[in-house]
Amino acid sequence: MSLIKKLRIAFGKRALRKEAARDGRIRRAVNLAEARDIGILFNMTSETEYDRVSRFARSLQEQGKKVQVIGFYKYRKLPPYYAQKLAYDIIQPRNLDLFYRPSAGFVAHFINHPFDMLIDLGTTNEFPLYYIAVLSKAGFKLGRKGEAEAGNLPYDLMIETDQETESEALIRHLIYYTSAFRFNG
Repeated sequence: MSLIKKLRIAFGKRALRKEAARDGRIRRAVNLAEARDIGILFNMTSETEYDRVSRFARSLQEQGKKVQVIGFYKYRKLPPYYAQKLAYDIIQPRNLDLFYRPSAGFVAHFINHPFDMLIDLGTTNEFPLYYIAVLSKAGFKLGRKGEAEAGNLPYDLMIETDQETESEALIRHLIYYTSAFRFNG
């Protein structure tokens, strides 16, 4: 990563900390069975990854859950496998401001939507997805334990995995743990 990009992301993180300090979300732990409205974030690195997330979202929809998905694709031109499906909102470099914060309208809507559960299948290394996860008004946030700045992980439940662990394994862990929990009230 170039020095200029690192500096721009550092300024983006600084602005994010200020915005996150005004966080007005209402935290509410729910298990997967109770969640009715779910947001999913993912890093679209390959067609395989895209298909995994699609299968997961479809399985949640088949259970009667409302699912919204945002992916991050780091290249300017969308891959052919996405153009055929056009199922989810995708953040591309043109949707990022100078400090790599996502600026598309669908991102603001996603952040302000009070999901019962937010599932982040990306890594903390992708700042645009991290930005959305931090500012999201979701009641319960789940994601991968990463190497973000100490104490700045936005998740209520973290699964410890390697950053290279595929989303399929992460999905299995998230389903297992969120199905096992029972919350009162």
